[in-house]
Formats: sequence, C-alpha cells, structure tokens
Amino acid sequence: MKQLLYTIIKKICIYIINFFIFFLFIKIFVLLISYYETRYAKNGKLHDDFTIVVFENKSFFPLELSKLKNIRTNDKLFISDIDSAEKKWNINGETYLTFSYTITKGKNKDQIETVLKDPDRTVWSTYKIVNETIIPIKSRLYTFDYLPLATFLAFITTWFLNSMFKYLKINKFFENYCNNK
Repeated sequence: MKQLLYTIIKKICIYIINFFIFFLFIKIFVLLISYYETRYAKNGKLHDDFTIVVFENKSFFPLELSKLKNIRTNDKLFISDIDSAEKKWNINGETYLTFSYTITKGKNKDQIETVLKDPDRTVWSTYKIVNETIIPIKSRLYTFDYLPLATFLAFITTWFLNSMFKYLKINKFFENYCNNK
C-alpha cells in the first residue's frame, strides 16, 4: 500500500512538472517566434502596425507610419528633449493601451524605439530621424497569433525531453543490472 501511494505521488509530481515545463516552453517559443519574425526596413518589409511618436504641445501620441502622409506636419514635432516617457489609455473601462518611447541621441541622428501594447499584441518599432526625415529600421510583433505554433513546438520539445529522460533512466537501470551480475 505504501509503495502504491509513493508511486501515485511520484506520477502526480511528474505530471505537474511536465505541465509547468510545457507552459514555460510555450512562453519561450512565442518569444523566439517574435524575434524570428522581426522585420527590417532594408529588406523592404515592416509590420503594418509600425508606429512613430509625434510630439505636440508638450504631449505625445502614437501614429502609424502609414498615416503620416495624412497629417499636416507644421505644428508637429518628431523629436523631443525628454528621452523617454509612457502613456496609458483606458479602453472599455478594463483594458489599457500603453504607448512608450525611448530616444537615443547620437551625432546628427536620433534613434527612437516605440512600444505600443494592447491586450492582444505588442509592437516594437525602431526608426531614426535624420534632418527631420523618418527612416524606419525594424519592427517586431508579439501576438497570440503565434500561440498555435508555439504550442506545437512546446509539445514536441516536452515529449522529446520526457523520452530522453525515460531512455536515460532505462539505460541506467540496465547498466546497474549488468554491473551487479
């Protein structure tokens, strides 16, 4: 009876550990897919949600790069003295839209990274300003659309690790058995 209880507790512990490892791998694979899907302007492809920061009257707001041609730039600035800031907007009373930017100042150019985060996705956009001209560099997207592929990869990886563990455990058993004879 004691041996049966020990075996049951051992199996439950193994399942709990596998459960946490599986979800840890999902998180890791979603991040890896996000980095793999980074798009560079030099290749001619950026994410559609590429966002720049526009400063107006001591405030700032996000603007999709594709909508830049629709605004008048007379009163708008694309660079600020404040190196970084963050804003949150309440949507529907429960969810938040967060927008932040960071400016890295350099000689004759300023590089800006923006982060636009809503409950479903996060978009990182990096661009530089040279003589008041916006030059996109890269964009990266973190979204739940990557979840099916990440789940599949996490399942395969967890299964592989379990198989290797069982294989090594069985081989260790045979080694001990053969050495005792």
